[in-house]
Amino acid sequence: MEIHIYRTVWMLRHGQESPDRPKPLGGHLTELGRTQAERARERLADVPFDRIVASTFRRATETAQIVAARHPGIEVEFTKELWECLPSIPPSQKEYLPDFSPDVLAQCQERLDRVYTRFFETETPETVLLVGHGTATRYLLRRVLGLPLDGWALFDLHNCSLSRVEWKTILGRQITDLNYADHLPPEMQTYV
Repeated sequence: MEIHIYRTVWMLRHGQESPDRPKPLGGHLTELGRTQAERARERLADVPFDRIVASTFRRATETAQIVAARHPGIEVEFTKELWECLPSIPPSQKEYLPDFSPDVLAQCQERLDRVYTRFFETETPETVLLVGHGTATRYLLRRVLGLPLDGWALFDLHNCSLSRVEWKTILGRQITDLNYADHLPPEMQTYV
């Protein structure tokens, strides 16, 4: 029996951001960040996307626009639902992460759960690219795997790395790529 892929969600973390990021929408891509996005664009050039959806933070919108240049028939959809946020503070991270109120953490979880429902709890045949942020992507991946809430902290993602979830006949939903960054030479692989 043949296995067919009928739905795919790609997740692309934004390129490197300038360190002097203004509030509230963050900074622009650095020159390296633009180059990272251009390399991701070439890696994704032949993927037949039906939709490209991006966070409205500058670093993500710029990354999405660079990638979308190879997909001229698709208009990028922008959403605040993909904004970066912190869904929990794992005990191992308490000394490194700012202290957020339980309400702020719960709002993040609720927002990312809506994204999960929208893109991962449907079986509509389509190929989607989500362009967003490290923690948001890690949260979505931990949901795919059914990990506990703090499980998002078990993943690390390079700037402009790709993760992919595919829905397959017989096998169901599977992560087929995680933190894929072979389109970036080692000297271009960054985390912030």
